[in-house]
Amino acid sequence: MPQQEQYRQRSYALSREALELINELGLSANPINYAVFFAYVEKSNDDLVALIDILRGNKRALDDVKCHELYQRFIDPSRAELLRETISHELHRQVSDLIDRLAKGKEVISTADLRDAARDLLGMENRANAQQAAKDVNDADPAPVEVTQLLLDLEEMKREAHTDGLTGIANRKAFDESLRDAAMTTMERGEPLSILLIDIDHFKRVNDKHGHQAGDQVIRTLAKTLQQNVKGRDTTARYGGEEFAVVLPATTLTDAMRVAENIRASIEALHLRSFNRNEDLGRITASVGVATYQLGEPLTRVIDRADQALYLAKANGRNCVMNQNDLLTQPINRAESA
Repeated sequence: MPQQEQYRQRSYALSREALELINELGLSANPINYAVFFAYVEKSNDDLVALIDILRGNKRALDDVKCHELYQRFIDPSRAELLRETISHELHRQVSDLIDRLAKGKEVISTADLRDAARDLLGMENRANAQQAAKDVNDADPAPVEVTQLLLDLEEMKREAHTDGLTGIANRKAFDESLRDAAMTTMERGEPLSILLIDIDHFKRVNDKHGHQAGDQVIRTLAKTLQQNVKGRDTTARYGGEEFAVVLPATTLTDAMRVAENIRASIEALHLRSFNRNEDLGRITASVGVATYQLGEPLTRVIDRADQALYLAKANGRNCVMNQNDLLTQPINRAESA
């Protein structure tokens, strides 16, 4: 049988198997679900196969939302990786071409022009490619040293894209990625995973009374306090405005409550004076919501539970810690927590 015919028949068989499995699991027969389960029955991605097997073995629900997460995690990244390689090679080619022209004295090209070109191609460059390109640059011509630095700067620019400019800790994008990665590890290893959402109490009063520079000072100080109270694989991030988040891999709800209480107490113990006006900023406190990830659930659900627990802490007088279990016994009045 010709190879092309064998491939066609195998594709049809895999398609049928994927659709039968989608039907068996009660999922929608949409393109995203089809792509996920075609890759699953084809066994083209070992991590995807292992995770779906874990979810099915643990009797965890597989719904359209979960399949979309799997698609983004395992299917889309393969295309993104191809794009990264393409962009990396293109950047390398363009820089090499520029250096060749410089070496031959055919053009005068400023470092600013090179930086602009690199920034246009930024997004996907990694350190390995940058270092290799930098080595090629040095081998070709030792004169344009600044080009070597340009290539190495790409990694720093990538890091900055995941860093909050005010505090220097992870930003919302980095938090989302960290939580997603931690959830995948949790499902693979069966470890617990908890998150904290932390909000500065009455932060508007600080801005109104002492100015926005004082407000920025408070935010930076709290970011530092968070970092001092976590360790290892934990991730601290500025979630938005005066709100922070912490990802706590391999951490039970009980242990997460302990971390949260340490953070709350450390913040309450702060004694701050504004740098610009030398004014006492008064008592700074924060409210904390704690939640634990349930295997297989959409990540939006654990974030929502932590958010509800945070609102409950606000409603209970602020400067306290509440967790997802407290939601079962205490109703939330968001008007009281505003």
